Amino acid sequence: MSESTSVTHLLDADNAWSERVRDRLVSLPPDLTELVCHLGTASEFWNWRYKVDTPWKRRTKALLKADGAEDLVRYAVRELAAEGSFHGAAEQSTVIRELGQNKAHSPARSLAIGCALAAGWIRQDPGPLAADLALLARKNVQAMEVYYKVDDDLAGAAFASLGELPGPAVLDELWDLHYWVPSARHPHKVLAKSVKKAAARLGVPPHEVAERTVPRHGLEKDGTLTLGWIDQGALWWNLALDAVISVHTSGQVTVDWIDKDGTTTRTTHPFRSPTGYKARTWSEDVDGVRRQAKRIEATLAEERSRLLALAGEERTWSWDDWRRFYRDHPVTRVVTRSLSWEYQVADGAGFRPLDLYVDSDAAALPSTARVRLRAEGSGQDSGEGA
Repeated sequence: MSESTSVTHLLDADNAWSERVRDRLVSLPPDLTELVCHLGTASEFWNWRYKVDTPWKRRTKALLKADGAEDLVRYAVRELAAEGSFHGAAEQSTVIRELGQNKAHSPARSLAIGCALAAGWIRQDPGPLAADLALLARKNVQAMEVYYKVDDDLAGAAFASLGELPGPAVLDELWDLHYWVPSARHPHKVLAKSVKKAAARLGVPPHEVAERTVPRHGLEKDGTLTLGWIDQGALWWNLALDAVISVHTSGQVTVDWIDKDGTTTRTTHPFRSPTGYKARTWSEDVDGVRRQAKRIEATLAEERSRLLALAGEERTWSWDDWRRFYRDHPVTRVVTRSLSWEYQVADGAGFRPLDLYVDSDAAALPSTARVRLRAEGSGQDSGEGA
């Protein structure tokens, strides 16, 4: 079998990504053909714990030294992020028909995973590669408003590569992914690891890492998570029941269990479902909802402790950072609103109390404003600088 034929066997006429890259991959010089064939074995060396085989990684790095190798990987990843990604967007009827079917993986899937992994070992300026990897990950972990078939292995490969790439732009992509990808998703573990790796490489202090990686748990900005069947709840978690998890301004977490007749029963910790509800739905789905509510409760308690500890640190935040990581975070905002804050603008008047229900919600402050926790007993105008 010739080298070009070997590459052809890695492609799939029924896969849109394969067809987009086919012309580029089947007419390569021997060293690049060897790279493609090697990357096509990725799924054999990339396990469910998101760890890649060391000899496979070493060989990949060696093959990436060939002329044009890095550009080829960039191209493949850019095409993976484009249009429908690898698996493509799916209509609701298609998703329902495919549930429970154990279809054989496309032969191109292993090559796609290999390209995503290899992207992390590119050492030239990554340029738009980080954004392409982030979009690829979003589509395969269902952190999108359009439904895509979930592929944890492919998303995990993209997360791992982002943790390897240099540059502050990469970390910005990772912060954003960490916010939008629910911690309940299996590859979130490799995303969290990549965030820590990139932050350590760039010297980001631990307290900034902590405030930028508070799990959102899939909650919307209003503090609710609606769960249900396809197209009736969060796209990333389709369940054979209807329920709503809510984080209230009081700090209480509740679960509203919605029965088939529309009857709603609200429960608090330990979030037991109504009598007979499990029998009418799926017991494992009920248990999953209860676990999710408990995760949210735990994060809320951790945030309460973290923010209370900030009171003695005399830290200030930029207005944009404070809004993003404190005021608008669906979990952190509950604790944020229970504390007193003050702000400073460039008018020489020092710090003054911040009304979270007036100043912040109306976005009345300029981006140059600074925000800090208000010290107990402080006056309205402390006269201190940032």
